[in-house]
Amino acid sequence: MSDEIKRTDEERLPEEESMCEAENPYQSERAVTKSTDKPDENAAENSEHIAPKPKTVDKNAPANNGTVQPKFARTPAPAEPSSKKAKENKDTEIHIDGQMEKKQKPQATVIISRIVLVVSVLVFLVSGIIFAKNYLELRKNKLEAQKLASQLGNKAEEVEDAVGVDGILEKYRDLYNQNHDLVGWITVPNTKIDHPVVQAADNDFYLRKNFSKKYERRGSIFMDFRCDPVNFLKNTILYGHNYLDSTMFSDLEKYKDLDFYKSAPVIEFNTIYKNYKWKVFGVYLSNADEKDDNGYALYYIHPFMTDDNFEAYVQTVRERSIINMPVDVERTDKILTLSTCTRDMDLPGRGQTNARCVIVARLVRDGEREDVNVSAATYNENPRYPQVWYTAHGLENPYVNASRWYPEGNG
Repeated sequence: MSDEIKRTDEERLPEEESMCEAENPYQSERAVTKSTDKPDENAAENSEHIAPKPKTVDKNAPANNGTVQPKFARTPAPAEPSSKKAKENKDTEIHIDGQMEKKQKPQATVIISRIVLVVSVLVFLVSGIIFAKNYLELRKNKLEAQKLASQLGNKAEEVEDAVGVDGILEKYRDLYNQNHDLVGWITVPNTKIDHPVVQAADNDFYLRKNFSKKYERRGSIFMDFRCDPVNFLKNTILYGHNYLDSTMFSDLEKYKDLDFYKSAPVIEFNTIYKNYKWKVFGVYLSNADEKDDNGYALYYIHPFMTDDNFEAYVQTVRERSIINMPVDVERTDKILTLSTCTRDMDLPGRGQTNARCVIVARLVRDGEREDVNVSAATYNENPRYPQVWYTAHGLENPYVNASRWYPEGNG
């Protein structure tokens, strides 16, 4: 090799060192030129210094017009498509979002847990308040009932059956002075039913008022405003709430049990003018809404009946009574009806049904014995119920086409 060629290579070296190996266009020229000259150790050292030996050589690389493929040339890495970069960026964003989500998840869980805790505490507190309120109302109602009963008992011992100039029994005098709506007193053996009976100008006033005419959710025992406490009509009706807690008329449902009936076949309902006993002859369930019995509702709260119509009603009571009670009823008798709510016909998943439990008793006749042969009482094997009862119990109604009773008489 001439000094000129050698010098030319040496002059190019500084420029090559400043360039990227993969982009150096002079590497292949130098490699070809030096392969035709005498080997020069210094040149070889310089060449190795400039371009380090690659780790691998592509043997399958195509020939370049018969020339030798340079050993140290590198093929530039292909540029990545922008779509791939965008995908990597998107993946990175998703990955970052995932990390952020993982970091935020514990915080969200804590917040939800706190909300659940707060709601649970509030529900507990509200439930506790409602329970306490109901308990206080119940206790207040029972204490009031005991107070009135005690007041009546103390007075009765003093005056017995004394009657005032106005015809009122003196044992009721103090209570009557407290509330002139007082018309009588009802007592049912083996129950908590031992209450004054009041009567207003309508059947709404005492629904939510106690004997003192103050608001009371359980109300009072009251007589239908159409009835006469002095001269009984054919049917005298008394109403009372059933809160399933032995207050007011709750215990009336005990008459659905045969053994209980045998323990209490006679009840006492006195007016403020006279004492009376009544023999129970029927206990049945009734609907208050016609839709619950194929468009029919037994209108038992009717004070006025003709004798014939009354006989037909008594037959209806016996057909519907849960218990067959050995008490005879004549067409000239007068009856007492005790009405309260019942949950026996509530439909699963559809809430409460507007239904009633009804107790019917007839007045003990003058000179008649008060006792009843309860040993002859039996359960009615097939009492008649409203359609809703059969629906609630998944049974077929055998009385779908049976005759229906309607009241007849004045009023």
